[in-house]
Amino acid sequence: MSQFFVLGIGGTGMRCIESLLHLCAMGMFDDTELHLLALDTDKNNGNFARLKEVKEAYCRAKGSDAAARTPLKDTFFSANVKYYEFSPNYDVKSTFQEVFDYGGTQYNHREEAELADLVLTKQVEEFNLRHGYRAQTHLGSMMMYHAILEAAESQMDNELKSFLAQLTKAAQNGTPKVFILGSVFGGTGASSIPIIPQAISRAAERMNGGAVNVLRNAYFGSTLLTAYFNFKTPTGDELNAQKVIATSDKFALNSQVAMMFYDDDATVRSTYQRFYMLGTDSIDWEPMAKRGEEVSKTITGGAEQKNDSHYIELLAACAALDFYNTKPEQLEENKKHAATDYLYRAVGESGRFEFEDFVGQQRAGDFARKFGTLLAFALFCNGEDDFVESVRCGAQKEITEFTGMEVSQVEYLKKYFALLFFERSEGQLAEGWVRQLHRSAGGGDKFLFNASLFGFNTFKDLMKVDWNKELYRTDGVGKDNNYSKGGIIIKSKFDPFKKMFIAERESSQGWKAITNSGEKLYKLVYDTLGKLYQFT
Repeated sequence: MSQFFVLGIGGTGMRCIESLLHLCAMGMFDDTELHLLALDTDKNNGNFARLKEVKEAYCRAKGSDAAARTPLKDTFFSANVKYYEFSPNYDVKSTFQEVFDYGGTQYNHREEAELADLVLTKQVEEFNLRHGYRAQTHLGSMMMYHAILEAAESQMDNELKSFLAQLTKAAQNGTPKVFILGSVFGGTGASSIPIIPQAISRAAERMNGGAVNVLRNAYFGSTLLTAYFNFKTPTGDELNAQKVIATSDKFALNSQVAMMFYDDDATVRSTYQRFYMLGTDSIDWEPMAKRGEEVSKTITGGAEQKNDSHYIELLAACAALDFYNTKPEQLEENKKHAATDYLYRAVGESGRFEFEDFVGQQRAGDFARKFGTLLAFALFCNGEDDFVESVRCGAQKEITEFTGMEVSQVEYLKKYFALLFFERSEGQLAEGWVRQLHRSAGGGDKFLFNASLFGFNTFKDLMKVDWNKELYRTDGVGKDNNYSKGGIIIKSKFDPFKKMFIAERESSQGWKAITNSGEKLYKLVYDTLGKLYQFT
C-alpha cells in the first residue's frame, strides 16, 4: 500500500478534488491510501458542499464502517480515502483589521500598522474574509500562512492537525508525495500555493517539537491552473457594498503575473519539484450558465457559488495522478539541486479530447477502460435494470452471494452514480459531473466518449441508448471495445452482462478475498465489464 497526500485549495481546488475522487472511483489509484485536505476560507461555499457530497457517497459506497475500509486493487473504488477539512475562522473577526487588531496595533506598534497601510488599501483591509481573499494574494498568503500555524498550535483538536499528524508520520518513515490543487488567478488558491510547503512544514514542526522536517523529507508538486472561466461583472452598488470583488476581466493578467512569479522566484522553485501548467485558450466558459436568470448578481462565495465542473479540472486531477506515479529518483534529483520541472500537455488542433490527452499514451488504454466501464456500471446500477439493488434484495435468483450487502451501501452507491453521471428529477435528468465536462469541452463527440451517451433529456431516452455499442467513439482508443445485445426475441444490453457476470463469478477467485460484500460485488462487476467490452 502507498500513501498520497493531496491538498485542494479554494473553489477551483474543491472541483479538482471532486475530479480526483472520480478517478479513485474508476480505480486509477489502486492500492492507495489517499489523504485529502480540502482547504478554503469560505466554508459555506457551494462547491465545498458538493465536494462533501461526492466524498461521502464515495466513502460510504465502500461500507459504513470507516475503520474497515481498505485500499484494494483492480476494482472500482479501490483507493481508501481519508478526508480532512480546514477553514480559517473568520466568523467573529471577519476583516483584516479585526484579525490584525488594527486599532491596538496602531496604538502600541505604529510602525507595523503603517507597514500594513503601505501594502494594503483601506478597501482590502476592510472587506469580509468569509468569502475568500478575492484575488488579493498579497493579503491572502500572509493570512493563510498564519491561519495554518495558529490551527496547528491550537489546544483544540482539528482536522488540519490530524492531516499533519499523518503527513509527519509518513515523513518520519519515508519520503511522502504531497500535491496541491488550485488556481493561480483567483484568491485562496493563488494565495496559498506559494506558501503551503513552508506553512505545513512549519506547522508540523510545532506539533512534533521539531522532530521531523516535512519540507526536507517530502516531495512537492502542484498545478499552475490559469484562467478558464468568467462570471457576471459586479455593479457599482455591489462594489460599494462588498468593498473588494474579484472580476474575471483581470484573470488573464493575474495568470500572467503569477506565471512570471513561479518562473522567477527561487524560494518557490526550491520547495516544489514539479509544476503542471494548465489553462484554456479563452475564458468563455460560464460555470453558472445553466442557472440562467437565477443568477442576477455577482456571487462572491457562499452556498450560491456552485460552479459547474470543467474538463480542465479533470486534467488537473490527472496531473496529480502523474505526480503520484513519478519515480522518486526523478523527484529526489530535482530536490537535491533545487530544480523544478515545468510540465504541460497540448491538445490537438481538432479540439477533440483523446484519452491520452489526460494521462499520456502509456496509460490511455487503462484510463479508457476504467472510465468507460464505470459509466456502464452507473447505467446498470441507476438504470431500469437496477442491478445492484436487485442483487441485494434477492430478485436475481441466480445471484445469491450479495444479499448481506448493507442497504445504505447501495443507497450511497446510487448517490455517487447520480453525482457522476445523471440524476432523475421530475421526469428530467439533472447533469452529473461527466455531463458537465462533456458540455465544457464543446459537446458533440469532442469529449472522449460517443456523443449519443450525452444526447438525451429524459430517462426514457437514455435507456434507449445502445451503450453496449456506442459507449466509445468510432475512432481512437475504445473504437473496438463493445459487445452485442443478447436475447432471442427482445434484444437486451443487460442479458449478456448478467451471463458474463455469472460466468466470472464461477471462474475467478479475486473477489472472494475481499471482506466487504459490496466491494466483492464491485470487483466482479469490474472484471465482468472489462471482459464484456473486450479489454481483457
